[in-house]
Amino acid sequence: MDILSVAAIRMPCHNCGQSYSVPLSDILLSHKIMHEGCPVFEETECPPVFQSRLASQSAIENLRRAWHRLEKRAQGDGGELVIIEPAANQAGEEKSSGVSAKGGMPKPHSGAS
Repeated sequence: MDILSVAAIRMPCHNCGQSYSVPLSDILLSHKIMHEGCPVFEETECPPVFQSRLASQSAIENLRRAWHRLEKRAQGDGGELVIIEPAANQAGEEKSSGVSAKGGMPKPHSGAS
């Protein structure tokens, strides 16, 4: 799973009162655009200028690397790293790569059949 495409920063809209999400992948792309020399400096004229200030490039890249290490570790033990959504957590649902599955924690194996 690409953690940067499913993790986002939720921002309030001061005009309509609702909120919107900016995926970390978009913020990272904004940093790359800025480093390549985007000539615009006004946030209202260029979304990457605004998005790039939401999170540092190094923090996003560190998250990507950490997520990858955790995925490899989980897979090495026969598991899968998943994201549990707050609302789904109460209902016992997990979200893994866009697929929801019902069920709680597996019962521990006692060793006896």
